[in-house]
Amino acid sequence: MPSTTRTPSNPIEAAAIQAAVKRAQTGQASRIGPDPALHGHDTELRWVEAVLRHRLSLNSLGRPVSIRTKNDDTHPLVADGQHFPAVALSIPFADRTLNFLATYDDDRRLTFDLIGTCDRCGKPVPIEEINSLEDLGDHLLQTRDGLGGSPRLRTSPAHADGCLARGN
Repeated sequence: MPSTTRTPSNPIEAAAIQAAVKRAQTGQASRIGPDPALHGHDTELRWVEAVLRHRLSLNSLGRPVSIRTKNDDTHPLVADGQHFPAVALSIPFADRTLNFLATYDDDRRLTFDLIGTCDRCGKPVPIEEINSLEDLGDHLLQTRDGLGGSPRLRTSPAHADGCLARGN
């Protein structure tokens, strides 16, 4: 069972830790339904933001959560892509900011990665795939076996030249 000794510093982290503990106790993740659909009047950046809000259940926190969304000029939207940039999302708080990268995985599913510092080169790279509030809670609590493995960590072009964490 996860330890809850980490003190959350904002309402999203508190909700994420609570969701992760509940999933660990019951073995079931919360059911949030399908991602929002992309409508003609929405821009893609607004849609990606809506999907992150949905997956992290941000609209259920009882207060507005600000998200900054922009194109990421470093990462491609799809693996080996060149023409379309990924989307960078930031959720600012008084004491820190949670940064995410939205890309499509090999199954063409929109996926989110938490951005953190590479242990080897110190550059900001995708460190953990976060596709639910429970995933974020597990990351904050460091409870899930195999944690620390975004598939995009080794392929991120954000690594410093010669970084050993970057795969070939």
